[in-house]
Amino acid sequence: MTEVTTGIAVTTDTVLALLEAGPRSARDTVLRTARDGRHKLAGTLLSLWAAGDEELTDDQAAELRLAQERVERYRQVWERLQVHAPGAFLLKGMTIAALYPPGVLRSAGDLDVICPRHADLWACARHLAATGWELEAFTVGPAHPGDTVWPHLGAEFRKPAPDPSQDPYAVGLFTAEIVTDVHGPAQQLARPPGSPLAASAVALVAERWERHFRSRDLLDLVLLLRAMDEQGVRQLRADLDKAGLWPEWREAMRGIGRLGWRPAVVLPHTRAATVRVRLLRSARMALRWSNPVRAAAFAAQSGIEGGGGRLAALASDLVHRRPGARRLLTWGVPLFGVPLDARVDAASNAPASERPDVLMGGSPDAEPVERLRLDDVGRHLVARTPLGSFLLVSGAARQEWLDEAGGPASVPSTASGPSDTRPSSSVRTGA
Repeated sequence: MTEVTTGIAVTTDTVLALLEAGPRSARDTVLRTARDGRHKLAGTLLSLWAAGDEELTDDQAAELRLAQERVERYRQVWERLQVHAPGAFLLKGMTIAALYPPGVLRSAGDLDVICPRHADLWACARHLAATGWELEAFTVGPAHPGDTVWPHLGAEFRKPAPDPSQDPYAVGLFTAEIVTDVHGPAQQLARPPGSPLAASAVALVAERWERHFRSRDLLDLVLLLRAMDEQGVRQLRADLDKAGLWPEWREAMRGIGRLGWRPAVVLPHTRAATVRVRLLRSARMALRWSNPVRAAAFAAQSGIEGGGGRLAALASDLVHRRPGARRLLTWGVPLFGVPLDARVDAASNAPASERPDVLMGGSPDAEPVERLRLDDVGRHLVARTPLGSFLLVSGAARQEWLDEAGGPASVPSTASGPSDTRPSSSVRTGA
């Protein structure tokens, strides 16, 4: 590690530099740019103006107030979740916001909560369901050898924001930190996380799987690196290596360099590591697509969000009938849950027993369950959970599959028509 001095601070000048705006630019134009998805800096800019005693218009003051209330709402939700799952921890979001100066806002899109055990995830999910949050997506994914849980789980909840102009509130519960590559197993980082700052930095770098880095990402990464101690730097390097994120790390460092900034941590030998990762990715990609069944499963995934058309629907039919969802999960393909019911027992929030979290097989009549059970129902795979039962699929699900697996009592509103239902993928959008 090489340490250098960095003078980067969260100031109006810093934000203007990120927005590529001059000090004399019109405020309306600057604020409009700050709202753009490439930046996500409007709340920060407004709070800096307010802290500098610059007068805000009524609309600007209202926008800042809504952003502040959103952050406060998430803080209250997190405080309650910690009571139900003391072992859970946050990624990004409030972890990074704590590095901003007092009174300077880092806006919050969602709340990412990492649950090291299945029992932690069920406890948090039950609390959210009992307090008016709606389950938006449920996923079951393969784990790497040595991970502390199997399978990895994801559950995303939403609640409408009080103001209709705002995006809905969203809370994601995950057993792994890196779930952005839906074609393969999630990546679990260090357990226990010795440095929440390092875990957040790696998760921030992993956002590049989904989108280009925002200017705020680069600012956040600089702040995380500046606050990291030696242990955190060691964890950062180990987790970047484990997750295979060296190409994304180098891209982030180049972006920071183009701003004229010098991060407080410079990791050595990343060029060679990047070459190695790219070669491994190419080999894995060739292996994935050389297997016709896996290739069909990945093609089916394009139908999850309504893409892929007829080809995705045919691929989904093929892999669901043979080899089937259970074997796909064993082969490293993530599965997505289509709800068959909605049995959330809000009053039952007792901790799970010390027995294994997952029961393979078993009678489907023994519901409700307190932990995950994977049942074969005819040719289908059904996840019995404390949140209800879910048909597990790799792509769009046919109505007859829902009927065969558990009846049509709860066909999701995302159904695209009478013949198929598309589950939502559990991929976080970034806090």
